[in-house]
Amino acid sequence: MEQRKYEFILRAETPIAHHEGTFGNSAIAMRRKVRLPDGTWSHVPIVTADSMRHGLREAAAYALLDAAGLLGAESLGEAALRLLFAGGMVTGRGDASTVNLDKYREMAELLPTLALLGGCADNRVIPGRMWVSDAVLISEESAHLTPGWVAEWARENNSAIDSARSHIEEVQRVRMDPTLDPGKRKLLTAGAAQGIEARLLKSEVAHAEDDAGARAESKSSMMPRRYETVCAGSLFHWSIVATCYSELDVDTLHTMIAAFLADSRVGGKKGTGCGLLKPIVGRSINVLRPAERTNTLDAGALAPQVGNLFRSHIYERREKVKSFLGTVNA
Repeated sequence: MEQRKYEFILRAETPIAHHEGTFGNSAIAMRRKVRLPDGTWSHVPIVTADSMRHGLREAAAYALLDAAGLLGAESLGEAALRLLFAGGMVTGRGDASTVNLDKYREMAELLPTLALLGGCADNRVIPGRMWVSDAVLISEESAHLTPGWVAEWARENNSAIDSARSHIEEVQRVRMDPTLDPGKRKLLTAGAAQGIEARLLKSEVAHAEDDAGARAESKSSMMPRRYETVCAGSLFHWSIVATCYSELDVDTLHTMIAAFLADSRVGGKKGTGCGLLKPIVGRSINVLRPAERTNTLDAGALAPQVGNLFRSHIYERREKVKSFLGTVNA
């Protein structure tokens, strides 16, 4: 058995729109409360560990399905989909096809990604063997909480560390109402056009008479909205610790990390160009060695170097994997 720890500096290639909540039509960036060395408090933007761990799970699921030849359309049932991409669910008693403990051992053999990430077995949740941290913005407020090598790397690369607030950008966008465009209204049927004209007339009258109720009833679907993003170019520190019992565990861990970091997208607004993280530098630490050994990783080149053992393990058992996913209830 050995514990492996990996630390990364990730760069936001595009703005990160990862939000903790909305107030009216404004979305607020996800932050974590931290205590500063002088005893005061601050809030530092993060990408939650849940989001990062889910990214690992999705990347691992696609890698496994690819190795088993099951990446084509219409190859999974609902339970198998839920198991691979969400860890399954507690199904309780009375269902002969639930994942009991014996089934879980078989699942760990056929789906080694779930042995690391954990999942559900019949009436209980089986914990995984991975600890995933938040990806924390590298800033003045978080500097005392990040490993010393991060600040050293920043100095060597002339990368200034600014306040957390300086990394936040407030964005405003508007969803337009096509019925306000006379040219587009010509595409409507006669009945639809008549209804739109009546609504527009009602809105004009309500505005002239300062009738708030009628104005609300006749308002258009145009919707302005505002949201915070962490600016492109911002740097995050992220770490993973995993307990491995075999070479297969190690290669499975490397495979899911490499697959995730090859195209890691987090948060919301992905359809409009947000959320892309790129690994800049990584370090691996073998935790259980008497003398802590640290190696620098080329995070961008990790993917081609790993995965052979994992892929061959899955490929040799592809029929069993297909059969298992076809009958599992999770």
